[in-house]
Amino acid sequence: MENRKKVSVIIPVYEVEMYLNRAIDSVLAQTLSDLEIILVDDGSTDDSPKICDQYEKEYPDQIRVIHQENQGLGMARNAGVSLATGEYIAFLDSDDTVEPDMYRSMYQKAKENDYDMVMCDVRILYVEENRTSIVSTYSKTEIDLPDYIAYGNNITYSVNKLFRRTLWEQNRYRKMLFEDIALIPAMVTRCLSIGYVPKAFYNYYRRANTLSTTQAGEMVDIIKAFRFFIDESDRSFREEVIYCAAKQIFWNMTQSRVLFQADFIGLLKEYEADFRLNPYLASDKKVRKLLDFLDREVIPETFLCVCMGHSPSEEWKDALKREFPASLLLTPGEEMLLERSLPACVEKALEKGNTSFVEEYFALRLLLKHGGIVLTEQSVPNLRLKALRLNRIFFGFEDEDSLTDSCFGSIPNHYFIQALLNSYEESNIFNTALLPLKDRLRDILALQFDLKVNGRRQLLAKEIQIYLPNVLAYDMQDGENCCKKVIMQVPEGYQLVSNSTLHLWSQRILENWNLYKQIRDQKPAPAVKTPPTPIKTNTYALELLEQQWETRFQEVIDTYEQSTSWRITKPLRVLATWFRKKRGENL
Repeated sequence: MENRKKVSVIIPVYEVEMYLNRAIDSVLAQTLSDLEIILVDDGSTDDSPKICDQYEKEYPDQIRVIHQENQGLGMARNAGVSLATGEYIAFLDSDDTVEPDMYRSMYQKAKENDYDMVMCDVRILYVEENRTSIVSTYSKTEIDLPDYIAYGNNITYSVNKLFRRTLWEQNRYRKMLFEDIALIPAMVTRCLSIGYVPKAFYNYYRRANTLSTTQAGEMVDIIKAFRFFIDESDRSFREEVIYCAAKQIFWNMTQSRVLFQADFIGLLKEYEADFRLNPYLASDKKVRKLLDFLDREVIPETFLCVCMGHSPSEEWKDALKREFPASLLLTPGEEMLLERSLPACVEKALEKGNTSFVEEYFALRLLLKHGGIVLTEQSVPNLRLKALRLNRIFFGFEDEDSLTDSCFGSIPNHYFIQALLNSYEESNIFNTALLPLKDRLRDILALQFDLKVNGRRQLLAKEIQIYLPNVLAYDMQDGENCCKKVIMQVPEGYQLVSNSTLHLWSQRILENWNLYKQIRDQKPAPAVKTPPTPIKTNTYALELLEQQWETRFQEVIDTYEQSTSWRITKPLRVLATWFRKKRGENL
């Protein structure tokens, strides 16, 4: 008969040489006897594999090591589960720790009533902020499953739970981010019995620049994770599951991952009836605000790139997929010409070899039908473009006089896109001279919607959003760029811009600077003479206000100094400083 351990603790390991000893030592210090540790090195390139091997050599009866190519956290946990011999299984992240009595207390609780799963509380240590908080898993000592699903905490965590090993015969993590959300809550709803030890045994070290605090294209996996959570949970607890998911989705949409708000809206619409008819949401004044998002129409994450005679480069498509892995890319070519008769101006452009004019026309056709975001091969979009999907339609200036044609988007069947298409059927200067789309956009918006051709942000007809050049054309290193136009390669950290755009941007920075000085230098109104009375000056408030102004002042300076315009104009500033100095010497 197999010599089974009481508990198998699985620790996935990836690039954690700074924290790994601490994590392993916290398990070795456990008061539970007959415990095994499985270290799964997931292709680390630092000293983590060496540390794992050293521990295995020192504790051969207690520690086993798996070395594998990098596959992600979920796959590393799965590898550990396959090797585990314990009656129960626990998971520990390699940069966290556990209290000495965690596994003994939870194992004893599991054996008391033959529980399938046992949970504990979680202590969160905010490393940069040097503070600690404890998140209680449940408000009662005994788990009432429907009530826990609806009102409990820590349901998505793998690490604060002890699992009966047989649960893993039918369950495995998926290869994705947020694998815990996709699997663990659904497992909870299918457990026959769950125990609870109300003590903060697990220490979760929360740091900056981790999965939970950074933004990356792959984080859209969180949408899939919630979908799995909802679909694979026990239907007996449908209302509780929807409410549990709603609370977490609301927090993600409004606080943690606002950038992915449009993706979450799409998820809400998939389960609209469940959310609208949920009784728990109806009685929760705060979280039911989530329902307001169901009325919001967003631009689909569909990218449209029309190329005549060729396809976009594989490098361009790979870059797009890195930022938007769940997106749909439509790249029709010359087959579009076979669909139907074309406007006379498009036929004329074809005869003259003016492919850009034809591509722009078909891009509008596709945009009207599918909705989405039109890109050219010169466009380099980044993850912040997701936020623009919350518009119904958007365009952007390329400089003070013209709009960009390299990135714009709309919902399907938007009336303005239809109006643009209709303009190709008319007899006008755009079609006679085969003028580019950017001219057509500018003039129609100016004539019909009172666009001010000044390079500034504007909202037309309460929905047509026009952005500044730094948003859709040039990256001015201010954190606002969503897509930039690349005509030729320049050194990293630099941006090729036109003189007019540079002038516009420098002018904007100066305006912000002057506004700051104006507010800073405002003199208080003359005091009204009244009989003297004792006044207690709140010096702390004044100092705080002054600190806030100084902080804002430094932000303006930093933004300017980091901008392209600051770098390009440096020689002029140096020369001006020299002239001022010489002038002062001569006075």
